[in-house]
Amino acid sequence: MELKPGDPESVGMLPERADYVRDLCAGWVKSGHTTALSVFVARRGVIVLEEAFGQLHPGDDAPPLDTTAIWPAFSLSKPITATLVMQLAEDGLIGLNRPAKDYLPELCAEHTDEILVHHLLTHTTGYVWHEEPPMVGHILHKIADGFEPPTACPETQHPLLHRLLSALWDVPLVCRPGEQMIYSNHNYELLGELVRRVSGRSIDDFARERLFRPLGMDDSFYVLPKRFSSRIVRRPPDAPFAAPQSPFMEGIESRQMQETPYSGAGVWSTVRDIAVFGQTFLDGGHYRDARVLSPAAVAAMTRDQIPGVSANFFGRLQTPASWGYGWAVESPAKWRYYHGSLQSLGSFNHSGGSGFKLVVDPQRELVMVYVEACLHSNIDNGEIYWNCDLFENAVTAALED
Repeated sequence: MELKPGDPESVGMLPERADYVRDLCAGWVKSGHTTALSVFVARRGVIVLEEAFGQLHPGDDAPPLDTTAIWPAFSLSKPITATLVMQLAEDGLIGLNRPAKDYLPELCAEHTDEILVHHLLTHTTGYVWHEEPPMVGHILHKIADGFEPPTACPETQHPLLHRLLSALWDVPLVCRPGEQMIYSNHNYELLGELVRRVSGRSIDDFARERLFRPLGMDDSFYVLPKRFSSRIVRRPPDAPFAAPQSPFMEGIESRQMQETPYSGAGVWSTVRDIAVFGQTFLDGGHYRDARVLSPAAVAAMTRDQIPGVSANFFGRLQTPASWGYGWAVESPAKWRYYHGSLQSLGSFNHSGGSGFKLVVDPQRELVMVYVEACLHSNIDNGEIYWNCDLFENAVTAALED
């Protein structure tokens, strides 16, 4: 199915409620909650809302935001990376229940021989980014001591990622694999390296060949070409993630971030491209004439792969974790600020700390994309103080059937 504009009434949505959602979003920008906001809603393949509000960047001379603007997807990169892993699994080149060390033999901390590819996909390895022992501290101490990678950077690898991974092969786990879900970007950086090694190509090239080009996601990249820089949404300098965080993250819209293919947080895209990605999952792995995943792979990715396992999300415990391969799966659990309250159980979604979120509700045949230039979040606890949860509820309430 191809996404096409249409009348909300033709797909069982109240047009006055669609107009209400549009006005609601416009009001959030007008009130100063954010400087830029873009939304996309499709039901049964019909686009009922595709709007942009605010400015492309701060300043009185800034052009108005439009729907072709390019945003940092941040952690919404993870289901995209997971899709590439599943494609290689379908090719018979990766086994999800095989040890990660079969593909990444440099892993050398205690219990890393127990890590399966499955654990990387579901954040159940025992790797942690923020808590003790913090990975950031581990690598910064090494750099301070003069650490240099022991091997040359491969041609298909980015030098910054080569340095990052080389310094973290021995980082310790905080629990044994499978015991707990602990959300960590490092799991997906390892998956990106796995994709690079098994495919023999950079992750950007592999994604373009196997995913972005077949789906017509022509404005999506792991490495953003410079010619697209003028279309990037930019946020105020005091916004979350705008300032440098570490030598590996010089700011969310920095050229370093644009050219480093972080597998867990490096994709750049538009609301429409992300909606196409969501529609592909809603339709069982194909879009228009292109099939990028089998229905079996889509089903595996979008069901709870770790039933009964609890989550440790930036120090907050949550039961159940309810996580698939690259996707959060809707359950009765309540996550503060993270999602609305009206979505169907079994819906799946992922957000990015930049203010980006994709929600797919198969029961209601609904795809929703929301992205704001997030001005309010807590980097320490992972919470985003956005209005995506309110948007999700307002859209879902517009359905008549």
